[in-house]
Amino acid sequence: MYVLFRRDFRKFLLLLLCWGVALAAHAQFKKKDKDKEKPAPPAQTYRAEIESDSFDEDHWVQPLPDSTLLVITTKRNSWFGKNDFVLTRFDRHLKQVWQTKQEHKPYHDLFMVTAERGKVYLLFSTSSSSKKLLLYQVNTKTGGVTSSEHVLPSTYITINEIAAIDGQVFISGIEKFSLNMLHLNPAQEEIKILPAVFGMEEDLGEFRVDTLTRAVEFVVSESNGLRSRIQAKRMNTKGEVIGTYFIQPEVQQRVDNVLQAARLAPGDTLSKLLIGTFGYRTSIFSKGLYTSGLAGDIKYHDFNKLNHFFDYLGPGAQRRMKAKLARQEAKEKPLVLRYRMLLHPIMPHPQGYALVGEIYYPQYRGDNFNYFNYGRHMPYGMSPEPRRALDRAQGYRFSHVIACVFDKEGNLLWDNSYQLQNNTYPDLAPTVEAGVAPDGSISLLYPEDEFLWYKTLSPNTTYSDEEKVEVRVGAESEKMVSSNNEGISHWYGGNFVAFGFQRIKPAGGDGRTVFYLQNISFEQPAAAGEAAAVK
Repeated sequence: MYVLFRRDFRKFLLLLLCWGVALAAHAQFKKKDKDKEKPAPPAQTYRAEIESDSFDEDHWVQPLPDSTLLVITTKRNSWFGKNDFVLTRFDRHLKQVWQTKQEHKPYHDLFMVTAERGKVYLLFSTSSSSKKLLLYQVNTKTGGVTSSEHVLPSTYITINEIAAIDGQVFISGIEKFSLNMLHLNPAQEEIKILPAVFGMEEDLGEFRVDTLTRAVEFVVSESNGLRSRIQAKRMNTKGEVIGTYFIQPEVQQRVDNVLQAARLAPGDTLSKLLIGTFGYRTSIFSKGLYTSGLAGDIKYHDFNKLNHFFDYLGPGAQRRMKAKLARQEAKEKPLVLRYRMLLHPIMPHPQGYALVGEIYYPQYRGDNFNYFNYGRHMPYGMSPEPRRALDRAQGYRFSHVIACVFDKEGNLLWDNSYQLQNNTYPDLAPTVEAGVAPDGSISLLYPEDEFLWYKTLSPNTTYSDEEKVEVRVGAESEKMVSSNNEGISHWYGGNFVAFGFQRIKPAGGDGRTVFYLQNISFEQPAAAGEAAAVK
């Protein structure tokens, strides 16, 4: 009995020691991060306010191609009485250009907005029929509005994205887990299916319009479980196919390197670049990025070759990970990494193109084994997928962001990363907003309550991951009492727009509740003497 007690007591002491060492290492890692050079906070220049509260109204903030903003204000309760909505356009200084009020039928809900130069499209659902949609076209110069009703080809189509070009609207939808690409011509009631695009929901890597070449573009990954290829398809504004391209690995690499979702860069057809992820014999996990032109010539960029991919780990974990990968390479064994990456659209960059990707992990319900307990990466060689292949993820945890800059031939020029707060979100969607400033730096932001977390990425520069700034109020004498429904969108260049509801208490007098628009700028500050526009 005494021997057993001593043995258990020694185990307890050893556990306490290990716990203390882990806490010390974590504290040292945090201290090193705080000791990193701190970037200058973004400037909060122009501001606008709309008297409103979150109980009565919703606001949709839509950046426009001409670097202005459109705010669409709808009633939260659309089931009783009139359901008019208000359109307000703001210039770059967040001064109101025009405002119009549009009469609107009840039982209609706004759920999609897209814009092209000179026009914005608002797509409303209707309660009378799941097949019927209501489209509003807004002239951004005058504020004039026209409307039309349209019918989907099936009641089971779920719309995910819309885009517009030359007065035509294109829709990405899902029906029974299969892709449906649709063409909505405002002059025709029927919405038509484009039969040229096939695949499952998770196969779609890109759906975009290219304003330079006046084309609609889709990128779909195709795999039989082992071998893979990428199909890029381009259509004109009539929905007619004008180009189909297939990209696949060289013969000796087709089994090992499985091409996954990809994004397509803007620009001339001959110089377009595909950037996507690839895995080792799997379409689920990623081990790196690949780049390719539409004619082929694939270049592979393994995550372990990036300078900053593992920066999100503590110093000890980084050393162990790199040592393990080095042993695998020395033994000439295949490199197996189990990361999942959510790709952002490719952004033009002064040196070529910039791509931002977020590393995430699904979180499942009813699992006794939760691999998040192992930190922010899966143990080497371990996969939870076979046991949970039929289970649906209940959330997604995001660990870090990487940003890579490529030249127009697909060569990697530099990379950097941003460690996130390891938060879990209910939907698989981008959590950060990204923008490229004129000097080539990449700014990343995401909101959390009344704060904005931010980091600026540049080559060979490492800043702290712990920087955040509070969204200001109208005047220094005022105090923010509460904030909710916060959001942020990339606007143009190194400029973003933060928005949400604030309850503000002035130095004297009654408080006010407003929906605010706040310019967040990582570019050079405005010339002295320019005052913020506040209404």
